[in-house]
Amino acid sequence: MDSPPGRATFMKRLAGGGILLLLAFLLDRPAFPFLRTVTLYDHWGEMREGLTTAKFLASGLGTFLVGLVVAYLDPRRWRRAGTFFLAVALAASAGSILKVTFGRERPSREGQVRGQERTVFHGPSMGLHHASCQSFPSGHTLSAFASATTLSAFYSPAAPVFYTVATATAVNRVVKHQHFLSDVVAGALLGHLLALWILWRPRVQRWWRAPRAEGGGVGT
Repeated sequence: MDSPPGRATFMKRLAGGGILLLLAFLLDRPAFPFLRTVTLYDHWGEMREGLTTAKFLASGLGTFLVGLVVAYLDPRRWRRAGTFFLAVALAASAGSILKVTFGRERPSREGQVRGQERTVFHGPSMGLHHASCQSFPSGHTLSAFASATTLSAFYSPAAPVFYTVATATAVNRVVKHQHFLSDVVAGALLGHLLALWILWRPRVQRWWRAPRAEGGGVGT
């Protein structure tokens, strides 16, 4: 990302993401049992391990380790690492608030019947007290796409790799019976847009784009 897109570009991404999210809601019921049945996750072998690794990288510890790698590679010392942690932390915090507010049942919640999963929103009355009713949006997917968006801004040639790992995280959450399709689409959309919004703030952008610090890290 050599220069930040304008407001019009941001709004186009928001609109396009909104359409995808609407389609995901419409496909939740047919898509979920299809993905669970056809993917045969338990027989994927090394692919399964890869998806699990991607999910780990989107966890709290995984994100922390990625941030340390960024700090080591950063010739601006901790400027990019600090921006990375800020973007992911704020995006994840917003996602946590939405999880509680919507109170959507997870497909893995006790009482859900395989192939007949309920796509129910209970609101904060349930979301505030039960982790099994905090499905929307997917927190791991949100963190993964916030990470991918931020890292892509820093190291744009590797953007396809970052977004592939983020997408693998989203796939993991569905095939592991933890989220519906719309949960991961919402997480991807929010993580991407919130990270972009933070990265494009003038003060934040000036900070992480600041000139190289003498003797810092190893190149970018």
